[in-house]
Amino acid sequence: MCPRHKRLHPLGKGCPLCGGAPRRHKSKNTRRPGQYDYQWQKVRAEAIRLQPYCSFCGTGNDLTGDHIIPLKDGGTSTLDNVRVLCRSCNTRRENDYRKGLRY
Repeated sequence: MCPRHKRLHPLGKGCPLCGGAPRRHKSKNTRRPGQYDYQWQKVRAEAIRLQPYCSFCGTGNDLTGDHIIPLKDGGTSTLDNVRVLCRSCNTRRENDYRKGLRY
């Protein structure tokens, strides 16, 4: 669908009205190669095994691993840079991080 004209066009072809190329947007959640690889999966599983509860709220449900210092800021995927958070605390922390509130 052409976002400008709101009309469908043949799959894989540009818009016939504006002659634009088909748009292909990358997902915001696209993994960079090597970012969350097998090593990260092992470190995350080990952190959850050592601490089976959320560091913020204490729940034991839906646990994830969280980089204390994000990879984009030079953090590493090692056990000393990982903390265990439940999914809701991890999401809240990410939103606060994007707003500039770091903890």
